[in-house]
Amino acid sequence: MPAWGYTRIKKFKLLNVLEFNSTRKRMSVVVKDLDDDRIVLLTKGADSVIEELLDSEKPENRQNLNWTKQHVQLYAQEGLRTLFIAKKELSCSEYESWNAKFQEAATAIRYREARLENINAQIETGLVLIGSTAIEDKLQSDVAQTLQALKLSGIKVWVLTGDKVETAINIGYSAGLLEPSMATLLLDNDTCDMKEELNRIR
Repeated sequence: MPAWGYTRIKKFKLLNVLEFNSTRKRMSVVVKDLDDDRIVLLTKGADSVIEELLDSEKPENRQNLNWTKQHVQLYAQEGLRTLFIAKKELSCSEYESWNAKFQEAATAIRYREARLENINAQIETGLVLIGSTAIEDKLQSDVAQTLQALKLSGIKVWVLTGDKVETAINIGYSAGLLEPSMATLLLDNDTCDMKEELNRIR
């Protein structure tokens, strides 16, 4: 049968959900492919976090990582929110051993969240990069006009975001927080002397 117009339906059984939180910056699911009983861990999260969890020895990761990062950079410059997606196939014995610990942690009365986070981290390693996603997160109606009114009334406006720098800057312009005439200063871990930089633009 020709590939054009052909849709194949795949069915999976959801086995586990490894929840997202602001510390992990990722979420995973463990599923079983009902066609061949393969057990697969699928993970999505911040690119910087997922990159650290990739198996650097796998050739597909070396080939795809730079290419994917270039695309994510372009998406971020357009103001899109981006994530990396990766996977890991698990043997039955590997999964059963991990799942026993997971179920024990999930029903623990004390230190449940800390125990789950530790158990989840044990399996979210040696991943293979699949690719990235990029979605548009539209501002609500009249956001730019509201922020402009606040600024004109003398109210200082701050925005806290977990986005990539490029995405945050793009949204700053679309929301009217940033203007082309403004001086933009980027401070990060690579900035040698933040105090000196701040004094420079005063």
